[in-house]
Amino acid sequence: MDQQRLVELLQASQIPDTQKVKAATAELRKNFYPHPESLLGLLHVVVSHSESTVRMLAAVQGLRLVPKHWNKIADDQKPAVRNELLQAIVREQDAKCRHGQSRVIAAIATLDFNDEQWGDLLPAVLQLTGSDNVAHREVGSYIIFSLLEANPTYFEDHLSTLFELFAKTIRDLQSRDVRVNTMLSISALLMLVDTDDEQSVNALQEFVPVMVDVLKDAVDSGDDEKIQQAFEVFQSFLAYDPALISRYFKDLVQFMLDLAVNNNAEDDVRVQSLSFLAQCVKYRRMRIQAIPDMGAQLMKKSLMILSELADDEDEEDSTPSRTALSLIDQLATDLPPRQVVVPLLDEFPKYAASQNPGERKACVLALGTCAEGAPEFVSTQIASVMPMVLNLLKDPEQGVRHAALQGLIRLGEDLSDSMSSHHDEIMTALVMNLDAASSNESDTKNADIIRSVCGAIDSLAEGLGSEIMAKYGESMIRRIGAFLAHPDPKVKSSAAGALGAIAASIKSAFNPYLHDTMEAMSSYIMAESGEDELALRSSVCDAMGRIAVGVGAEQFRPYVMPLLVASEKALDLGNPRLRETTFILWSQLATVYEGDLGESLAGIFKGLFDSLELEEEEVELDIPEDQEGLVDEEVIIAGKKIKVKSTDDADDDEEAMDDDDDDDDWDDLVGVSAQAFEKEIALEVLGDVIYSTKDRSAPYIERAIELVAPFAEHSYEGCRKNAIGTLWRTYACMWEVVEKQTGTKWEPGLPLKSQPDAHIAKLGEIVTTATLHIWPDESDRDAVTEINRSVAFTLKACGPAILGQKDMMEQLITVLGTIITRSHPCQMDLGEGEDEQEASHGSSEWDWLVVDTGLDVLIGLAAALGAQFAEIWKVFEKPIIKLLSSNEAIERSTAVGVVAECVAYMGNGVTPYTSTLLRPLLHRLSDEDKETKSNAAYATGQLVYHSEDAKTYLPAYNEILGKLEPLLQIKDARLQDNAAGCLCRMILAHPDQVPIADVLPALVDLLPLREDYEENKPVYQCLHKLYTLSNPTVQELTPKILNVFQQVLGPPEEQLESETREMVQEMVRALTK
Repeated sequence: MDQQRLVELLQASQIPDTQKVKAATAELRKNFYPHPESLLGLLHVVVSHSESTVRMLAAVQGLRLVPKHWNKIADDQKPAVRNELLQAIVREQDAKCRHGQSRVIAAIATLDFNDEQWGDLLPAVLQLTGSDNVAHREVGSYIIFSLLEANPTYFEDHLSTLFELFAKTIRDLQSRDVRVNTMLSISALLMLVDTDDEQSVNALQEFVPVMVDVLKDAVDSGDDEKIQQAFEVFQSFLAYDPALISRYFKDLVQFMLDLAVNNNAEDDVRVQSLSFLAQCVKYRRMRIQAIPDMGAQLMKKSLMILSELADDEDEEDSTPSRTALSLIDQLATDLPPRQVVVPLLDEFPKYAASQNPGERKACVLALGTCAEGAPEFVSTQIASVMPMVLNLLKDPEQGVRHAALQGLIRLGEDLSDSMSSHHDEIMTALVMNLDAASSNESDTKNADIIRSVCGAIDSLAEGLGSEIMAKYGESMIRRIGAFLAHPDPKVKSSAAGALGAIAASIKSAFNPYLHDTMEAMSSYIMAESGEDELALRSSVCDAMGRIAVGVGAEQFRPYVMPLLVASEKALDLGNPRLRETTFILWSQLATVYEGDLGESLAGIFKGLFDSLELEEEEVELDIPEDQEGLVDEEVIIAGKKIKVKSTDDADDDEEAMDDDDDDDDWDDLVGVSAQAFEKEIALEVLGDVIYSTKDRSAPYIERAIELVAPFAEHSYEGCRKNAIGTLWRTYACMWEVVEKQTGTKWEPGLPLKSQPDAHIAKLGEIVTTATLHIWPDESDRDAVTEINRSVAFTLKACGPAILGQKDMMEQLITVLGTIITRSHPCQMDLGEGEDEQEASHGSSEWDWLVVDTGLDVLIGLAAALGAQFAEIWKVFEKPIIKLLSSNEAIERSTAVGVVAECVAYMGNGVTPYTSTLLRPLLHRLSDEDKETKSNAAYATGQLVYHSEDAKTYLPAYNEILGKLEPLLQIKDARLQDNAAGCLCRMILAHPDQVPIADVLPALVDLLPLREDYEENKPVYQCLHKLYTLSNPTVQELTPKILNVFQQVLGPPEEQLESETREMVQEMVRALTK
């Protein structure tokens, strides 16, 4: 091999000339790297060349060739090579080169150790780490790290030796490098520690305070590289069993929090501290919420940091204030509202009235962010804070008004219906801001205000409802429509979004403005280039879809086909956002036109299928070539490792430098490709289109299933979630189509009364196989929630057929058991076992949603099985009754509702459970929470009506009546309606046990029911029975009752089911003869 030419080519690779670099690289790959001698040549450069950049490049390339060529080197040559590498690294003055050389040594050692060679390496390295020479200790400690990183399992039986060594090196008084290298080594061996090995766990935990001291020292010295490495080590602990850090976890969190609020620390240090805290909240939420007042501390300190927000900070800036807002988002998403939202609400008045504009901005931005994570809880508090939010919308400081508008946008996305009582004040404030900003539209801050006002209308319009929005329709459409001609494309985009939202809200009332609005937007839908122009086209595309939903199929018909043609062309423009909004447009149009889209339907399916077949690129991190040896092939992000590809790797496929088998190690990457994000949208839209188009989708179903099913095992949870959802919706769609064609309706219970179509049965097999593959072990909360929703909906819509699939019933019951008892993997901290889970300290709303949707599956199971569900209730009775006595009102009310629904479906099958259900239901009839009381009335009525154990519940009749009486007076939470329903079911079951003369007049005064139309059925069944029995009280009330009948037979139509309507009409005819 021509050693001189090798060196020349390596040097040429460093020249800032793209063509020369490409030529040199090509020659190296073709003529040198395929041959084992090239490895020896590169290693000779590593140990002897005078230029550090060349030595570094040789180490990087040599590292890649070691797995391919080292074992082909003659055994008699290897000792000299090993010796030269060790001598060279000891005399190497360049730190980056030393690190590159360490990795080469580690790569060779990995192969040698497997062959029981290079036995003198470890003694030599240990001698270096114990040397009096600081430089030697630095070299030795980094080689130890490299060895552990390259081949950790080799050291599995040597943990005690390593711990003994690290106890010394992490306290090296003369070298920060040695201390940080030791931290890196500790991180690399975490995977080896068995949590049952108490000695190792204790040893490891005792390193934590010392590692904190190492980080403190790095921060104090301003050593950015060491700071970064130390933070990454702490992040890595979050990927392993919590026991490894539990002893000092609270102290570590407190240290990071103190560091984050320290204004004297560098911004990057504070950002990294806040990021670590956010990861703790995400991956150790149970541990965090178990620490007294920690949630409150995190919220209050984050609020303090957020108040540093500058007016000119971009949302994408990585600053302490922006990162604090991200932490607030994580807190609201993962911790119980009482731990984090209540402290925010406690601070809100003080911050809102502060003389510091930063504090005024902080409180409203934090409130909007919390609304996304805890919408139910914030909705119950919105009345108390809304006056302060309205004041902030009128603040004299433009920056505060802008922040208040941003907060209002977030509030509107989840709570617009809760803010409807304030609509006049909100709209007045929005118009005031719009008018103030319109005076000088060219000013960028004014443009931001205009965009934010449009964004607020966009988020609020549909939630406020058509009646409220119609009051402002004309003035808002006129004002906002004018911004479609604004010089700033972003303002045009925001205006289009607001107009789309208004149209979707006011529906046909938008018709007079439809033509002019579509005219004004039409030119933007044709843009084919320019980043701003394509972004505007995306916004307009989205707006037009919402307008179509609002005005309806007939009014939008002149625009639909040209829009569909343009949308298909949009896919070829290479703009990710435009592709995604195009998919969403297709979903909207398919819904509006129920699939009647002519030839465009085929184009829609083709576009979605093409998206799902896109090849996904590996997620890459751009690493400067001179640092490639430092990071090797992985870095720690969010406590997990991500593969790093260097610039040279892009063309290495042919050479196959790395073993293909290694690909399996990267199945759980944090990184997500752009194609995966697009496929997430495409998968959801495909489900929308199939379900909307019903039988028109039949020609595409087979191909859709073939493409969608593999995504149930995709590495990105968004794809898994939407794939499962689409599979289940497709099954439900096909079932409904067949039922409509055959005119037969499924019946509850197994075995099935009639067998499903063979195609549906096969589809059911595919759907359940994909679901059961991930449902028991899925760690992503949203994915499990989506599976729960899909299964629940399908059981209610399609009945028990799907339960006949292999293992479905057994696995469903098992998974539901883990979900309802909060022991499913998605409900536990990362790396924590079921037996290690902390006692419950409440749930975040997203955690509760997993349980809530799981309970909905239980109801679906009851619906599908009918009376047979009574056997399955045995499994779930205990955890459901436990929920009935929860400290959380939402949990009690939901559990009571589940009891009611399950009893209704299983009918007299509930009889054996009467005594265990009656007592807690009676207790809940007096619950402090109105929703729980309302559901308890419904559940008690169902129990009394269906149970045949009269001897158990009849003695409680008077107690029930006594508890119902006050509920009939409360006009809230459907209490009157559910109490009326309960009373009527009691009469239906035992008319002789109810003082009808006392209760019936009060009942008739409540009619017709206004909220819960489902309760009309027992009410009118009760009246019918009393007339049949010739009850004197009902006969006396006939004039009043006839007036009620007249009202209930009128609009709205949905007041009565068809069977109940016929019964009422029959009574009217009988009473008016």
